[in-house]
Amino acid sequence: MVRLRLRWKILLYSSALLVALIAATLIYVSHQAGQFVDSRIAQDLERGRQRIQAAENERLDNLKLTAQLVASLPYLKAVLASDVATMRDTLLSYQQENHRPDLLVVLDSHGATVARTDMPESVPLLDAETRWVRPALENRFATGVLIASSGIYNAALVPADAGGTVFGFVLAGSRIDHEFARSLRDVTQNEVAILGDDVLGSTLPPAKLPWRAGNTWWTMLGQGKERRIVEIEGEHYLAAALPLVSGADVQPLAVVLQSRDRALAPYRRIQLGLLLLGLAAAMAGILASAMLARSVTAPVAKLVEGTEQVAAGNFEFRIDVHTGDEIGDLARSFNGMIQGLRERRDMQKFVSQSTVEMIQARLVMKGAVGMRKLLTVFFSDMRGFTAMSEQMPPEDVVKILSACLGLQTERVKKYDGDVDKFVGDCVVALFSGDDGALRAVRCATEIHQAIDDYNASHAGEQPIAVGIGIVTGEVVLGSIGGQDRLDFTVIGSNVNLCARLCSLAGPGETLLPESTYQIVQDQVAADLLDPQHVKGFSQAVAVYRVKSG
Repeated sequence: MVRLRLRWKILLYSSALLVALIAATLIYVSHQAGQFVDSRIAQDLERGRQRIQAAENERLDNLKLTAQLVASLPYLKAVLASDVATMRDTLLSYQQENHRPDLLVVLDSHGATVARTDMPESVPLLDAETRWVRPALENRFATGVLIASSGIYNAALVPADAGGTVFGFVLAGSRIDHEFARSLRDVTQNEVAILGDDVLGSTLPPAKLPWRAGNTWWTMLGQGKERRIVEIEGEHYLAAALPLVSGADVQPLAVVLQSRDRALAPYRRIQLGLLLLGLAAAMAGILASAMLARSVTAPVAKLVEGTEQVAAGNFEFRIDVHTGDEIGDLARSFNGMIQGLRERRDMQKFVSQSTVEMIQARLVMKGAVGMRKLLTVFFSDMRGFTAMSEQMPPEDVVKILSACLGLQTERVKKYDGDVDKFVGDCVVALFSGDDGALRAVRCATEIHQAIDDYNASHAGEQPIAVGIGIVTGEVVLGSIGGQDRLDFTVIGSNVNLCARLCSLAGPGETLLPESTYQIVQDQVAADLLDPQHVKGFSQAVAVYRVKSG
């Protein structure tokens, strides 16, 4: 086993403590910085989600307004009766004159596409009847996401009517693309990615984003309910998602992103500064520890030399340490001890060796201690034992007494009790635990049965019987007596009450006070006796006698 000298131990422990404190400081600063940055980013992202929601609502409102303006054109009904090319030219002219929207579609009163600005053919809208026409008739407008070969659009459809009769519908749409994402970045001051089955729009290069068709980006972002950290080309972003208005086949997800690494950069510089300061402090601390270790171990080395000299029998050795600290006190005490040993060595010349050995072998008795504890106290006493002992030979008395005490001891042990003492023909036992009272009662019942069995098997001898008292309560447990004789036992009012109940119990009876009976009343049958006036108790005691069998 390798032994480290005290100097190296002090240096090692103090250095390890310094390094641990510096590491703990850096970890704490990093943790606090991370929490602060994450909290600030989370607030920014939440505001960003709210602003995106407001921007999308504003976009849909503008689309509804545009569709209503087109639907209210006085010549629209007449144009609907013309050919597809004329209708499409009319819509394209409106787009050019008003610089909006990205898409205009006109449907007839049955929901069939008449013309659209994104293609020359009148390709019908997917699920036009259920997805657009019916909601528009019910609510005077319908909004959602329109999937077309030319792109994916936020769209609003309104009915066109004349004289209360709907003669067609107008749909206005704005494309969900990178330009839309950039507009959302201007609103949120954060990076934005709009996801569908793939990346629909993004302020970051789409090739860098981790989301692709078939990826589990929806699950990754907790379906818009959580914030997640995502890595984009080695840079960590905190991302929060917001489901946009849904379409028939897709519900775009707007993801707001803010770089966590860039937000943490100032704190990383602070950590680096703390690390450099910590290293400087550690070097200074290690140097100071080395000096301290030397100042402590040099006097200790002298103490070690002194103990070796004393062990070799040199009681003339003295330690010359003159410091005013605890080491100096220890050195002075050591010198005093050596002087005492020298005096004792000299005194041994004046006394015999046997006297010295007797003094060295003397034991010092411990003082008495006591504590309060909740126990069940069990007293049993043989009935008629005094008269029996006067009429029988001593050896027979001892034989019967031993048999009676022996069978009681066996039952006490069987029910996890502890025999505290034998007082003549009386047994004092203790039962601990929540079920101590029940075990004591069952023990008493079995003792009476065992004594009956003993009397039956010894029909020609003097029959024996015991009376038993059982009390559960607080007692004082401890050592009592004098310096030369101690006894460890229980004392207290509950012990006295148990002894009194035992003396009141007739042959084969077990008596309980009311407080103990209430503990076992659900499992033990007993008869209530007349209140008993017990010595030492001012009030009459309610007593119960346990029924046999």
